[in-house]
Amino acid sequence: MITMYGFGKVTSQVIGITRDLRVLWALEECELPHQVHGLDDVAGELHGADYLAINPFGKVPAIDHNGVIIFESGAIVIYLAEQSGRLLPTSEPERIKALQWTFAALDTVEPPMTQIAVIDLFEADAEWAKLRRPALVEMAKNYLEVINDVLIGKHYLLGDQFTYPDILMVAALSQVQHTNLLDMFPNVTAYLTRCHDRPAWHKCLDAYNRRLAV
Repeated sequence: MITMYGFGKVTSQVIGITRDLRVLWALEECELPHQVHGLDDVAGELHGADYLAINPFGKVPAIDHNGVIIFESGAIVIYLAEQSGRLLPTSEPERIKALQWTFAALDTVEPPMTQIAVIDLFEADAEWAKLRRPALVEMAKNYLEVINDVLIGKHYLLGDQFTYPDILMVAALSQVQHTNLLDMFPNVTAYLTRCHDRPAWHKCLDAYNRRLAV
């Protein structure tokens, strides 16, 4: 049994874009038995001694799989795919491509998207945020244009097969769904819709919303 440590209570602004959601999605896609240990971020449980023994950075998500403890959402998603044999490309070159797109999602695409979300949700009136946001938007547009071109003639990042980097890329792109940035990139919006139409996504999102009392 896998125990997934995620949010049990969190500030309302970030509900729907927290990083435990991508792990929950992978768990459902992989059909792995699991339970969720919800942590109260508002009460400071992420920085309590018990949880810091699991993730010393005091962040979610993390998992405990029969004593194997893993934190960092990308590492967890890859681990779940490897454990289940699902969400994996079949050929070695495609497996390398999957790793490539994992790092692209987490290291290239997600940072400016997350910074835009943080500014819009928490710091919109701050002078530094007003100065910083235009440059982040331009960076995000550049990356979205690349992804839009990559998706020409494709259902998913690697073609017709939904694989684990799609979960991570969708999570990164979802950080700016509250803006109109995605509207300029039809292949990206179609990709998000296609991925969010998957039954596993709906199942994990329903459970997530119930846990956080949305």
